Amino acid sequence: PGAWLLAGEGVSTYDLMRTVTADMMKVNLIAIAAVFTVLLLTMKSICIPAILVLGIETAVWLNLAIPYFAGNKIFYVAYLIISSIQLGATVDYAILFTDRYKEYRERLPKRQAVLATVSAVTVSIMTSASVLTVVGFLLGVFSTHGLLSQFGYFLGVGTLCSLAIVLFVLPGLLYLFDGVIQKTTRGISFLKMEKEKKGNEK
Repeated sequence: PGAWLLAGEGVSTYDLMRTVTADMMKVNLIAIAAVFTVLLLTMKSICIPAILVLGIETAVWLNLAIPYFAGNKIFYVAYLIISSIQLGATVDYAILFTDRYKEYRERLPKRQAVLATVSAVTVSIMTSASVLTVVGFLLGVFSTHGLLSQFGYFLGVGTLCSLAIVLFVLPGLLYLFDGVIQKTTRGISFLKMEKEKKGNEK
């Protein structure tokens, strides 16, 4: 007595919303922590993982913000999945860029190192990003299932957002935090400031 149960599409949708909203925070935090830990162990740096995760998470936010400002509806499951998939699939671009920057930075001033890195890795990054973008948009166009179609569009747009962050924002972050990176990274030896000044004068 006094107990009641609700059934129907509206109740199921509300229950799904509550579940996914609670799970979303857990999944995002676990994914970020896992990627950060892997980068911390492989790159032996504290600053670099923070920069890379921040950059890709910004791209994820941009990807998910576009439908909001456009007034489009989003499937909760797609929202939950893409935040982790985009982080895992596109953080490689940032890793490749950063590794090459560290190599060039050992023998070049930071400005020249940034320029050399952009020139060296742009083709490789754009090739990989183009494949992922095309596959995502093809899934979005040809899939007759609403959830899969939206996931495809998210994947395509998210890859482009990550590509833009890596090619246009990450170089500035590496340049800006060059000194911090050198101090917080183990076993790295950047070009000394005295040599860097002489290189700029030449």
